[in-house]
Amino acid sequence: MTSRRHFIKLSGLSMAATALPLRRSRPDAKPIILLKSSWNDKNIGDIGHTPGTLRLLERYVPEAQILLWHAAPRPVTEALVAKNFPKVRLISGGFEPDKPDSPVTRAFNEASLYIHNSGMSMNYGLFNFEWGNTMSHLAPMLYCRERNIPFGLYGQSFDKFASPADLIYRDVLNQAAFIYTRDKESLKYLNENKFKPAVLEFGPDGCFGIDVRDEEKGVAYLKQNGLEAGKFLTVVIRTNTPPLDGAGKGNLLNPAEPTPEQKAENLDWMAKMNQLISNWVRKTGLKVLIAPESLKETKYGRTLLYDTLPDEVKAKVVFREQFWSADEAMSVFARAHTLVGMEPHSLIMALALGVPVIHARALWHGRKGWMFRDIGLNDWLFDINKTSAETMNATLMQIHQDYPQAKEKARKAMLVVAERQKASMQVVRKLVKLAS
Repeated sequence: MTSRRHFIKLSGLSMAATALPLRRSRPDAKPIILLKSSWNDKNIGDIGHTPGTLRLLERYVPEAQILLWHAAPRPVTEALVAKNFPKVRLISGGFEPDKPDSPVTRAFNEASLYIHNSGMSMNYGLFNFEWGNTMSHLAPMLYCRERNIPFGLYGQSFDKFASPADLIYRDVLNQAAFIYTRDKESLKYLNENKFKPAVLEFGPDGCFGIDVRDEEKGVAYLKQNGLEAGKFLTVVIRTNTPPLDGAGKGNLLNPAEPTPEQKAENLDWMAKMNQLISNWVRKTGLKVLIAPESLKETKYGRTLLYDTLPDEVKAKVVFREQFWSADEAMSVFARAHTLVGMEPHSLIMALALGVPVIHARALWHGRKGWMFRDIGLNDWLFDINKTSAETMNATLMQIHQDYPQAKEKARKAMLVVAERQKASMQVVRKLVKLAS
């Protein structure tokens, strides 16, 4: 829980916001939360952050009007939000504070609180050294500081502040009303680097709050592919491969031109996934769904994994050709036996549904890889570069053989998540009430 000292500091920052003119259009207006979210429509996690955090805000701060800011168009996420969150108002456009009549500037000037949603955008020198990208995230917070608008970061991972970016990050983020890190390694990193916002605590990724579904599409897909509820394993992969055409330029996680070492790593990863799938099919007789965490894996998941499976195993495996939105994925995951994934967000969605998961990730993908350890699931977390397929197979078989115990373990992990969600949202609600 927030310490007394932190809460006094938090209250002081929040009270300062009440002096701001033009913050409320009329005295009886609802408080306004401005949420910046939805970083990408081509990755299930970047879609899932938004409905997850929106659900938490609606549940714990029902008196607030929520404005969702999309700096760039996100048609997939926007359709999902319009369907499931009809009271949320979308604000579109770039941040241009020199244009006081722009929708984004007006939204900031009316906001009781600004929140930068979950992700790993608060880094410099990790994926690139682009000041423009860095400032696109920090400039709104500088504006908030100038205007006494409280701001916070929800469910973030922090991996690198290359010099001299550490100076500006520390200066800006020390003014935050709260920073919730989605993994405790990021919390440790900020403490070591002397970051001291009003509240600095562990707070899970916003995607954990997700509860949206598209039952019509999800059930139809399962029926079409002969996948029975509770009788199929879902596997979600990650490869060192370039984005598909038009999906953006390469970076650390999606190299435009994979090195020989990265190509060799792909082969090693997929060989382990091949063994895991083959073992599951041969030992249980149950099916497997290979599902995409990101758009690009609808191509590379086939060529690097599905096509390499033995024919008798392949007969029991369904490869999903099309990328999907979070609501259809949720309806499918809700009926899966277990999820094995190399990226966390499909697994987060499954856990939110009470489905057991195994996370086999590469450590260099960042501190977000510790999320499952930090909610009590260390036994289901593996470094894929150092863990044999046999070890992961043994864990998967243990889940299968004592499935009720595995379900209970997933439930207890979500109780940890729920406690942190409640605590963090209580801080959000108090801030909103003080600033409105």
